[in-house]
Amino acid sequence: MPRNLSIIFILTFFLNLLVGNEIIIQEYETGFCSVDGSIQTSVRGYTGDGYADTDRGIGKSVSWSVYITKAGTYYLKWRYGNGGGSGDRPAKLLINLQIAIDTVNFAHTGTWDNWTISDSVSVTLTEGYNNIRLEAYSQDGLANIDYISISGEGVQPIDCVNIYTLKVSQNIEEGGIVSYEPVRDYYEEGTMIILTAIPNPGYFFQSWSGDVTSADSIFSFKINKNVTVEAIFLPIGTKPDPELVGYATVQDDNGTPYYTIGGMLGDSVFVNSIDQLEYYLSHPDPYIVSFSEHFIGEGEISVSSNKTIIGIGDNAHLEGIGLSINRARNVIIKNIKVSHVHPKDAVEINGASKNIWIHKCKFFSDREHDKDYYDGLLDIKNQSSFITVSWCKFHDHYKTILISSGDQQVADTLIRVTFHHNYFYNCESRLPSIRFGKAHIFNNYYKNCGTAINSRMGACVRIERNYFFNVGTAVMMAYSPKKGTVELIDNYFGNSNYSSTPSCQLEVPYEYEHILDNTEDIPALIVGDVAIDDNNTTMLKQLELNAYPNPFNKNLKIEYTVPEQIFVKIEIYDILGRKIMDIVNGKRNAGKYTHIWNGKNYYGKEIESGIYFIILNTNKNKIYRKVLFIK
Repeated sequence: MPRNLSIIFILTFFLNLLVGNEIIIQEYETGFCSVDGSIQTSVRGYTGDGYADTDRGIGKSVSWSVYITKAGTYYLKWRYGNGGGSGDRPAKLLINLQIAIDTVNFAHTGTWDNWTISDSVSVTLTEGYNNIRLEAYSQDGLANIDYISISGEGVQPIDCVNIYTLKVSQNIEEGGIVSYEPVRDYYEEGTMIILTAIPNPGYFFQSWSGDVTSADSIFSFKINKNVTVEAIFLPIGTKPDPELVGYATVQDDNGTPYYTIGGMLGDSVFVNSIDQLEYYLSHPDPYIVSFSEHFIGEGEISVSSNKTIIGIGDNAHLEGIGLSINRARNVIIKNIKVSHVHPKDAVEINGASKNIWIHKCKFFSDREHDKDYYDGLLDIKNQSSFITVSWCKFHDHYKTILISSGDQQVADTLIRVTFHHNYFYNCESRLPSIRFGKAHIFNNYYKNCGTAINSRMGACVRIERNYFFNVGTAVMMAYSPKKGTVELIDNYFGNSNYSSTPSCQLEVPYEYEHILDNTEDIPALIVGDVAIDDNNTTMLKQLELNAYPNPFNKNLKIEYTVPEQIFVKIEIYDILGRKIMDIVNGKRNAGKYTHIWNGKNYYGKEIESGIYFIILNTNKNKIYRKVLFIK
């Protein structure tokens, strides 16, 4: 044997004695755990079934697992490609969630298909299960990883134990103190986590919100996914509007409460232009944004989290201008008109937005254009959930409300929506059309519509005490390869066609019986009291409402006269559209009545100086009086 070959043989022999056996773990094989990205095949030259391609971002990772029969030193190498224009892509190496090597460098390889073996690094592995994890230091993520090589005595791949992260935050820094145990960078699946929230003086703890939910200030759970959770603290005295009912009041199917208060914790602004409206609605801070103008334009306005949009008076109108709620939470829209938006939706709720309340609004276009000219009046999609639509009017439109945008959007099983006391008339279809999710539809009035409720792709819809008049098909399961399901309870269908199977049972996680009206009362109640009805300004000659003294600083005398036995509701609102107090709510015989209001709200607190509206509603008419309170 030539001398040089003898030397090579001897070196190889002793090297094998030193490092023991070598294993290679490819993607999709036992021992490959995860990639913060995907397995790709577009770059040629890889081995196995592909390569691990992380998403861009610091901390993006690839991980593997091995079983070691004897603790000791082991040697790791990676086959990789790095053809990006940003140069080297260093990584942090963690063994069993602890940093083993601060920096493993993956040098630039010129082109992506110039696959290279990294320098070998030595690490200590313990007997039994070991997790190996690379984390990117670069904003560009990791290099493309073709495989990992592990050399040493008694090493073999093993099924992975899932590793997860935990991020804990709070909505208001001064609201309280938040802690959690144990404190680690990573957690093995099944680790018990204990969250603790202690409010500071002047605040109360409302709930844990996010990937786990609870109203308990001390809350424990076993981690089984990456978890982001926020402790919600609110100033003492903060309460949601008592008119809010439905899914927007909760954050899970167990009924964990969520305070949908919109911009209550921020400043109140009154805007006079589209630019101002767009500025405040897209701003990251909480705002109550009011307007009274009829704005005409095009495009859409983005609405970020913690906003209240209120129309003042009957003229607050967005014509041609849509609202886009995307990746937002805690939004309230009240008392506005949105119409003739083209080519997008009048209101779009997208991107897993949550806890949205649309109340006393009016949405419409026209039916003179082709049925495909306008998109929807309201679209809810991409896992958006915990939404209430109440006392609104939808009319003169073809494809009205779409919930989930496609038969493949299985993740939309998370969608939860309540529709109650809405008026749908002169609409062709989709009232709503819903896939996958769950909806509670009660006390709505449908009139002169082609089709109404369409349950598709396994959706479950509880349809309760609704009134259908001159509707072709009130309830159906059509236009998807899989039918949805329904639960029909005490509805009036008249001559409308409807389907009752397949059926489901939906137990809703909130109280609503206190506002549930009888089916036969719905037409008179809805048409006389819904949102901004065009006929509400017409007043019976004998119907009167007076309030004096005006201005007042202590007690306000409210006098009203009704000409016949009729349902009467008298409410007090501030200039921002927030309800302050109920004065009357029930049937009254013909006659004259007097009530004294002491200038206090629901909670017995004296109101602030300012303008207030006394609004009298009947089944047929609406009257209001403006008063000024001065302390």
